[in-house]
Amino acid sequence: MEIKKYFALVWHWAWLILLGGIAAGGLAFLYSSNSTPVFSANAKLLIDQAPGDGSYGELLRNERLSTTYVELIKVSPVLQETIERLNLPYDEDQLARMLATSAPLDTQIINIVVEDTSAGRAQEIANTVATVFINFLSEQQGSRFETALARFDAERQEVGNEIQRLETEINQLLEIADRSPEEEALLSRLETQLKEQQSIYNQIFNDAQTLRIEASTRTNNVVLVEPAKINPRPIRPRTLQNTLLAGMVGIMLTLGLIFLRDYLDDTIKTPDHVQEETNLSTIGVISYIKTDNNQPSSRLITHLVPRAPTSEAYRMLRTNLEFSSIDQKLRRLVITSSSPGEGKSTTAANLGTVLAQAGNRVILIDSDLRRPTQHHIFEVPNNQGLTTALLDNETPVSYHTQSTRVPGLRLMTSGPLPPNPAELLNSQRMANILNELHKEADIIVLDTPPVLTVADATILSQKADGVVLVAKIGATTRQGLVQAFQTLKKSSVATFGVVLNKATQTRGYSYEEYYYRNYNYEYGPEGAARRFFGRLPKWLVGTK
Repeated sequence: MEIKKYFALVWHWAWLILLGGIAAGGLAFLYSSNSTPVFSANAKLLIDQAPGDGSYGELLRNERLSTTYVELIKVSPVLQETIERLNLPYDEDQLARMLATSAPLDTQIINIVVEDTSAGRAQEIANTVATVFINFLSEQQGSRFETALARFDAERQEVGNEIQRLETEINQLLEIADRSPEEEALLSRLETQLKEQQSIYNQIFNDAQTLRIEASTRTNNVVLVEPAKINPRPIRPRTLQNTLLAGMVGIMLTLGLIFLRDYLDDTIKTPDHVQEETNLSTIGVISYIKTDNNQPSSRLITHLVPRAPTSEAYRMLRTNLEFSSIDQKLRRLVITSSSPGEGKSTTAANLGTVLAQAGNRVILIDSDLRRPTQHHIFEVPNNQGLTTALLDNETPVSYHTQSTRVPGLRLMTSGPLPPNPAELLNSQRMANILNELHKEADIIVLDTPPVLTVADATILSQKADGVVLVAKIGATTRQGLVQAFQTLKKSSVATFGVVLNKATQTRGYSYEEYYYRNYNYEYGPEGAARRFFGRLPKWLVGTK
């Protein structure tokens, strides 16, 4: 069945897959055709190493030598000398990016590859870089020994001057025929110093000779074994190859996006999805409410436009709730959702409004002590409310409620936000507040935070007669809805059903379609026209 599903999916989107391949291939062809051709030139260097002692350390140094030379080719003196010799229109950074140096494994060969938009210039740069590097390396190695030899020469000159001084003093003493004992002692001491200086001189001379021999035998030489040649064929762009590869990549990418979209699209879209995942009934489908300049107060559509189809949907929700609690009168109702942004606060406000419009005394409690919304919807202050009632044991609870513009509906806002919402909602004081409010209301509607976000909704659900889950069509995931339902179920809370919120025609499921199909509902003289247009193709619906 899965293979059949994938084949059907590919067949359904075959036009898009083909279009993706053609578009990608076409773009690659246009890009390659209009790209400047790039040529390559390759010069080969050979490292002529000085003979070593064959020890393990010598072998390690030989392995590192090629890598060291590969890096040294791009040093600033080599690049600058190359630019000056060829009068190149590049700076050092640009020339370094054009160079690619490498040393094949287990060889003493260094490749210098240059890429340029001119084949001749690429050849000149490769050969010049090789020549300049050879000279640079020779100077560096020569200077290493020259410094040491210069030091030996300076020391030998200094010791030679000292020997000459001692010999002069000794000769002066020897010319004295009748030397005193002091002069004899001085002569003996000078002869001893002369011998020491002569020994030092001989040692310096021998060390200098040894260093010269080592310099001639242990210097590494680099030679140009294969100069770069002009390659008339550009290395890129390869138009045909790029076009074919891009076309294949476009097809695979389009196919992958189609599969990914199908795999990731696990959102709730219809009442059938709700039934399949949770076995709950859909007790209402609410269409998208257009707000004025994103004003929260315009969400209260049941009061602002009581005869609108969306308002009728909330009345149908009220009726379905009455049927859901037919054995016991509904007194406390929790409105929640699985995640934020699914419209639970708007649903709670409008449901409280239609309940009050039916003649009930309704108290709407904004028990979302983290992100309260009801005071914005009803445009009332939030200086006092649920949190002040929880802390105030002396004043009647009704003092913390406020009248609204809806007759019969009172609102208890959240009040100042506390640091410990869950502990306050789970307190005995919260239970006492609900009991006291029952004396002044026929039904209490509690707007709670999402179930999967915090534990507040589960805590309050245990103090209520039941829960209504709000899901946003095309946004609420099946897994999220199932997890929310399972969380409530584990707490032995009755879930009356699910309200599908923000339905639009573009999502393929609207409020009108739901009621035409399930309740044969008509609103006003335009009901027949709506049913007619509902049967038209979706792309034609927008023309009515």
